[in-house]
Amino acid sequence: MPRKIRKLIKELEAAGFFNRGGKGSHRNFVHPNVTNSVNVSGNLGDDAKH
Repeated sequence: MPRKIRKLIKELEAAGFFNRGGKGSHRNFVHPNVTNSVNVSGNLGDDAKH
């Protein structure tokens, strides 16, 4: 069963990423030691895409 967006966000925050904001259902997570950002789209109860 695919992981939910809610669980993915908790895992990103536990790894040191923080939410930089976004428009609508999009969220942009950045980390001080990682050059690229991670974009997560969807509502909290949706399945995360690969």
